[in-house]
Amino acid sequence: MAEIKINLSKIQYNAQVLLSIFQENHMQFTPVIKCVGGDRKIVETLKRIGITHFADARIDNINKSKDYDLTYMMIRTASQHELEDVVRYSDISIQTEIATIRRLNEIAQKQQVKHHILLMVDWKDSREGVLTYDVVEFINEILSMHHVSVVGLAFNFMCFQSIIPTEEDVSLINQFVESVELETHMRFKIISGGNSSMISQMLYQDMGKINELRVGETLFRGVETTTNQPIASLYQNAIILEAEIVEIKPRIDISSGKQYLQAIVDIGSLDTFIEDIQPHHHHVKVIGATSDHVMIDLLNQDHYQIGDKLQFNLGYKALAQSMYMTNLDKNYIHDNVIEKLCHNFNIEKSNRI
Repeated sequence: MAEIKINLSKIQYNAQVLLSIFQENHMQFTPVIKCVGGDRKIVETLKRIGITHFADARIDNINKSKDYDLTYMMIRTASQHELEDVVRYSDISIQTEIATIRRLNEIAQKQQVKHHILLMVDWKDSREGVLTYDVVEFINEILSMHHVSVVGLAFNFMCFQSIIPTEEDVSLINQFVESVELETHMRFKIISGGNSSMISQMLYQDMGKINELRVGETLFRGVETTTNQPIASLYQNAIILEAEIVEIKPRIDISSGKQYLQAIVDIGSLDTFIEDIQPHHHHVKVIGATSDHVMIDLLNQDHYQIGDKLQFNLGYKALAQSMYMTNLDKNYIHDNVIEKLCHNFNIEKSNRI
């Protein structure tokens, strides 16, 4: 039976490494947990190392939490019928439409709370955001609202457009923020400079007013997202998909006439994004899929048997789709060796301090 194997120890280690790097660069590290479906056990693991603020794109993931020690940022533009829950369950949300912000103000008044927002600025990605020349006007109107408070600006890269953030982007963002603060007589608490794709810039230059990044893919996949290359200090296989072989037969490739040995495993396109999976420690090849099955070329290896398990590394799309599939069991793993590394990591860090 197919299942998702979640190594909580590897996730903890990745988080500790990233948290340390962010602290050294005087940046806030905000884990984005949308690609893991807001998984409670993952959240609990991250809480144990001191992380209590998370970002998610699904209000259903946020309102699962009954832990009042945790706070959440809603990073997805919510539909109108979700706004009451956005105010109720998230401490801060990213917003782009003034009409929605007016509605949030009304809802927050009814709930007798003040809701904090970041204005997402449309920079290069073109997915969403306030146009740069409208930002000051938006802020001036928000300043007159009693139950919504704008605490900062947010920026985004490589979600819709494949445009990598550059040193020039960092410089121009800082110039833009300074000009907005000057015109509005504000000093923003949070400048959320982007997602995992901005980590490389953080490592090699002064980020200025940018003081927070929203990080999901690098945390859970251990890759540098502008190149999709592994980061040596992080685990890339913290979450993998395991499927069972349900059939093995000799087949013929109709287009070439070549014979091959084919296995079928018990996952399909309903379970994951097939184009985004790769065999993990298996010298085999994914050749196609249907809604319920994935076909594997065993490359003429005859040692595989019915019932054997094949494991797959997951790209971002495959990871996100699989983590939301209720029919896939989740198998949580604790690794004593890695947990010793985590413990020693904390000791070494304390000694440096």
